[in-house]
Amino acid sequence: MLYALTKSLVLPPVSLLLCLLLALIAWRRPWARGLAGSAIVLLLALSLPIVSHSLMAPLEPYPALLPNGLSDTGAQAIVVLAAGRYTDAPEYGGDSIGPISLQRVRYAAFVQRRTGLPLIVSGGSPAHQSPPIGRLMARVLQDELQAPVAGVEDQSLNTRENAAFTARLLHRRQLNRILLVSSAWHLPRAVREFERQGIEVIPAPTAFETRRHEQGLMAEDFLPGARSLMRSYLAIHEYLGRLWYWLKAS
Repeated sequence: MLYALTKSLVLPPVSLLLCLLLALIAWRRPWARGLAGSAIVLLLALSLPIVSHSLMAPLEPYPALLPNGLSDTGAQAIVVLAAGRYTDAPEYGGDSIGPISLQRVRYAAFVQRRTGLPLIVSGGSPAHQSPPIGRLMARVLQDELQAPVAGVEDQSLNTRENAAFTARLLHRRQLNRILLVSSAWHLPRAVREFERQGIEVIPAPTAFETRRHEQGLMAEDFLPGARSLMRSYLAIHEYLGRLWYWLKAS
C-alpha cells in the first residue's frame, strides 16, 4: 500500500496537481504563479499524443515477432511477466488480473499454442495481497485461455526479482534460452535483468504503445486526451524504473 501511494504521488498527474495545489495555497508568494503555470503546461503537454508518443518511442526498440516464425527461434521455454491486478472484481467473485497483465497473458497463450513450449509465469504481490498475481495469471491462462502452465514464480515484487527468482527455476530445469513476454515498453529493462542472470533472451513484445509505421503528423496529435496522459504516465514510470536500477547498481 505504501509503495502504491508513493508511486502515485511521484508520477503525473498527481504530482502536478499537488504542485498546482501548493501554488494556490501560497498564491501571494513570488514563485507560486510560476509553479502553477509550469504544472498546467506540463499536464497539458503530457496529455498530447505527440508528446506521449515521443516519450514512449525510445522504450520500444524490439519489433514484434512474426507469428509464422515463433517456432523457429530455438527457445526452450516462454516466460511471461506480471503487471498488476484487478482487486475485488465483483463479476469474478474476487481478485483477477489487471488490463496490462491480461494483454501479456493473452499473447503468451498465443505464443504457447504456436510453439508448444513450456510456459512459466512470474509475479508476486507487491502490495502483499493474496493470491499473488502470478497465481492469478496462471488461473486465467489455464481456465480461460486453455494454455497449460508449466511453472509459477510467485515471490517476486519487481522486475529484478522476476528475473532472479525465475532464473533459479529455469536453471533447475536446464532451460537457458527463453521467449520473454512483456509489454513492449517494459521489455528492454526485463531483458537486461534476465541476461544478468545468465539467461539467453529472445524478446517477445506485446501491447505496443507507439506507431510502428510513421504516417506523418496529424491534427489529432495536438489534441489532449486521457489515453495520451496514460501513455506518458507509463513512459515516465519506466524511465524512473531504469534510473532506480541504475542507481542501485552504482
